[in-house]
Amino acid sequence: MTNTEKIKDYVLNRLGMDAVGIAPASALADEPAGKRPEDILPGAKSIIVFLRRIPDGAVQAAFRAKEDGNADAFSAYAAYARELTPNMNLFFMQFRLGQYIERSFGFAAVPIPSGPMQNVTSSNTALPAFVGAKRVAYVLNSERAAMAAGLGEVGWNNAFLTKEYGPRQAIGLVLTRMELETDAPYAGEKLCDPASCGICAKLCPVGAIPAPGGESENIGVCGRGCAVAKINTNACAVASMAFRSEFSGKLKVPDQIMHNAPTDEELAEAYAKKPLNHFALGHYPGYFCDLCTLYCPVGGWKERFADRGLSDFSGEVEKR
Repeated sequence: MTNTEKIKDYVLNRLGMDAVGIAPASALADEPAGKRPEDILPGAKSIIVFLRRIPDGAVQAAFRAKEDGNADAFSAYAAYARELTPNMNLFFMQFRLGQYIERSFGFAAVPIPSGPMQNVTSSNTALPAFVGAKRVAYVLNSERAAMAAGLGEVGWNNAFLTKEYGPRQAIGLVLTRMELETDAPYAGEKLCDPASCGICAKLCPVGAIPAPGGESENIGVCGRGCAVAKINTNACAVASMAFRSEFSGKLKVPDQIMHNAPTDEELAEAYAKKPLNHFALGHYPGYFCDLCTLYCPVGGWKERFADRGLSDFSGEVEKR
C-alpha cells in the first residue's frame, strides 16, 4: 500500500467514513486571506476530505414533524442529522486522523472544525454567522475542498451534493503537510439540474432561493465550477433560525420578524433579543426550516423516502 492508500483505508475502515478524497492544498489558494490552507498550516500540501452519511431514519424524523405535526420527532432530526451526533462524530474522527498522520508518518496535520463546532455565534455578534458575507465563520471552505477532492458538487440550494446521498452527509477535513496523491476534481454526471427541478426554490417559505434562471453565483475549483442560487441570507434566517412562531420546532419561539425581507438592522435587532436555545450546540439553531435540503431529490430521495412510505411529498409543488 502507498501512504495515500493507507490513509484512505484508515478513513474508511478504521474511522467508518463513507467516502474519502484528497485535494491539493493549492486548490483553495484563492480563498480570502486567513482562510487559505497556507494561512492555517504553513507548508500545507494536502487536504483530506471525508464524508459521513446521515441515516435515512434521522432525516425522515423531520418528515414526521413537518408532515405529521409530531414536534417531538424533530428532536431526532436535530440531534442525529444536523447538530450533535454528525458534528461531534466528525470532530473526533478528524482528531483521530490528525493523530494517525503525525504518529505514523511524522507530518503535521490540522483537524478542521466542522458544522456548529466551527460556526457557533457568540451572543454579542450583531448578525448570524451565515448572514451578509456568507460563511464568515468557516475555517476552510469544506464544499470547495470536497469538490476538489472529487466527491461531488454544490447544488442550486448551495448544499454539497453527492450521487449516493444527495445533501444528506456531513463533511470532515484534515489539512496536512504530507504530500499525498490527489484525486481529480469532480467531473461526474451533473447532480443538480435546477431547470428541470427547482424544488428548493419552490418550497422556500420566505423566497430566499431564487427560481432557476434567477440571480446566481459560481462556485468553482481547479477550473471546474457550477452555478448556484444567490441566496438572500437575511430572508433565509427568518425561517431557518425561527424568527417567527410559524417556524418553531419543539419549543415555541416569539414572533420577531413578520416579513420575509429584513434589513441587516432589523435582523440585528431581532437577533439581539432572540432567546437562547439551551438544547442546541450553537444556542441559535439554524435548522428549523431545511425544506430545501430535506426534499432535494438528488441521492435517490424517492427510493429512500417516498417509495418506503416515509414521506407523502410527491415532488409536485407550486411556488409559495
